[in-house]
Amino acid sequence: MARVLSGSPVIELELLGERGPALEPGRPFVLLDGRGGAVASGVADPENEVIRILSHDAVDSFDLDFFRRRVAAALELRRRLGLGPGGDSATYRLIHGEGDGLSGLHADVYGPFVVLYALSRGLLSLGRLAAQAILEAIEPEGVVIKVRPKKVQPGKVKQECIGKEPPEKLVVEEHGVPHEVHLLGGLNVGLFTDMREHRRGLARFSRGSRVLNTFAYTGSLSVAAARGGASEVTSVDLSSGVLKWAMENFRLSGIEPAEPRFRFVASDVIRFLKEERARKAEYDFIILDPPTYSAARAAGWSMKNDYPDLIALAAELLPGGGPGVLWVSSNVHRSRALLRHIEEGIGKSRREARVLETGGLPPDYPTPLEYPEARYLEVCYVAVS
Repeated sequence: MARVLSGSPVIELELLGERGPALEPGRPFVLLDGRGGAVASGVADPENEVIRILSHDAVDSFDLDFFRRRVAAALELRRRLGLGPGGDSATYRLIHGEGDGLSGLHADVYGPFVVLYALSRGLLSLGRLAAQAILEAIEPEGVVIKVRPKKVQPGKVKQECIGKEPPEKLVVEEHGVPHEVHLLGGLNVGLFTDMREHRRGLARFSRGSRVLNTFAYTGSLSVAAARGGASEVTSVDLSSGVLKWAMENFRLSGIEPAEPRFRFVASDVIRFLKEERARKAEYDFIILDPPTYSAARAAGWSMKNDYPDLIALAAELLPGGGPGVLWVSSNVHRSRALLRHIEEGIGKSRREARVLETGGLPPDYPTPLEYPEARYLEVCYVAVS
């Protein structure tokens, strides 16, 4: 009860004792205090082993009117930030779970379409109501609902459309920069909205630099570096398919990816860094934006266990006379702080480092003060010499 009264929007099922696991997925409930007074209302999410608090009042039904109010409040915040209809970016987060009073639901706007994620199958019915409220509030052409369970098999994403179905490939703009997105292609559509402001600020460090972007995915950070005046940009990813996508993003910005100063390398990142170290290659600015976990490598990858070694390898490719710059990110809800990974990695490389800047989620990703787990993104610029 103390967690509820403190304002936490998520309560672990184990705290409810034997009653917790028996709750039906998506079933609404009202929590009562010892005198029978209502202290919170929400829904059960046993798939994620939690209950989700949607209101600290008694709510009889989480109906369409409830979601209309929540979406209207979320949209007002985005409009104050210069986002939303008529804003300066056609891509942004409209609903950020707990921060917008809709725990378990996230919604990203991509131009004329919206992608809404329900974090378990039991939340799908609520996702449909949220989608309807979004259709009424901002009038997109359609909303794609994707169910994102705790454990998802590749290619097994359950999704449905309300309104018009988006095309297979769509070009959207972020602060005037075009990007190709695939809204029906799986959980990840090709552009992460939480990195929007970090992409915009990349030019401060990439201008005139030899840039290496590891785990490049669809190349949005590579495009930002190239547009920002980088002298060279090398993009490395294990998937040749996403690198072709990255090349198309270069073309959309009027940059020819076949120019000699641009390289696209399909390789395991660790192997690539070791090969570059062996040939004594140097880069002025290195981007490390790895996944939290990946089984794609022969030896697997875990941010928790492998990040310091990755940082050490990258630091060794920066100019010996320095300073070079590392751009390091961590996308983990509950894990070791990013600066601890950096400290250990720099120590292994026998280099010296200074923190230039730290950052996190943009303001369209609000998070409750009482729920720090929601503030998952950390980004750090480090000068290494």
